[in-house]
Amino acid sequence: MNDKNNEKLKNIKIKLIEKKKSIIAQLQKFAKKNKNIKDDYKTDFPNLGDHADENAVEVSDYASKLSVEHDLESELKNIEGALKKTSENTYGTCSVCGEKINPKRLEVMPEANLCIKCAEKKR
Repeated sequence: MNDKNNEKLKNIKIKLIEKKKSIIAQLQKFAKKNKNIKDDYKTDFPNLGDHADENAVEVSDYASKLSVEHDLESELKNIEGALKKTSENTYGTCSVCGEKINPKRLEVMPEANLCIKCAEKKR
């Protein structure tokens, strides 16, 4: 690996770490880290009161937060995988087909672990 590639990889790691910190901060606003499962968070069910309209708001709020929690945890998992790949010198390689991931895709989404073709098949 040349110096230019080492510098790019270093910048990618920095981006990934910053993104990871941001996601964790977002999760911590409404969820607590699950002590039993690594990289898992648990959204607390809100308690706004005992009236029917308050209960409806609680359920709606909880469902919304669960969805966001799931998305953020999934993104966090992808970031962890990308960071692992940077240390294994396999970063930028599709996890399914083994082809190189387009660098422009990685610029936009540094945690991407699939090339465009495999990502579209997964949909």
